[in-house]
Amino acid sequence: MDAGLAAVLGALAGSVATIGAALATGWSAREQARMAARAEHVRQRRDSRQAVYEEFIDAAEEHANLTKILLAPAPQDFDDLERLRILPPGMDLAATISESKSLHEKVRKTATRVQIAGPKEVSTAVAVVIDKSGSVYGSLGVTIVTGNHPGARSLAEKWEDGCWKYVEFSRSISDFTEKVRIALDNDGTKE
Repeated sequence: MDAGLAAVLGALAGSVATIGAALATGWSAREQARMAARAEHVRQRRDSRQAVYEEFIDAAEEHANLTKILLAPAPQDFDDLERLRILPPGMDLAATISESKSLHEKVRKTATRVQIAGPKEVSTAVAVVIDKSGSVYGSLGVTIVTGNHPGARSLAEKWEDGCWKYVEFSRSISDFTEKVRIALDNDGTKE
């Protein structure tokens, strides 16, 4: 082999190696930048979701705290509500029902943002919480309507029904919170 040809081939091999190293370095840098951008996107999405989830959980727990009165022993009549101090301090049954309605509406309004934030599992769980919140509010509203006609359910029976609805509402909040934990633990690799 001629010395000149060997020198040209050596230079060519060196150039190919340099170009290959440059391409590999460029690809690696691009991938690192893409991974950093993805990580930042996931962090921002997680932070915004967490804020929305916290707002919803606060609203649902506020409603649950008010309607926890349904866990009290079932009153036999409306006088029992006062005598047994079942209702929140300074509130009669009508005020309690009105506050329950307001809190249910607050739960519904914040739920819209949760449904938009997703993911699907959280959106499904939030729909259950809304439904159970409405059931508890409705149950309190039904207690005020007592009939004296034969076969009408007593206040105690309606209260017991409300108690079970409260338990379901409370469980739905716990289930929602668990779904939120799973969603927030997602590092972006499980979409």
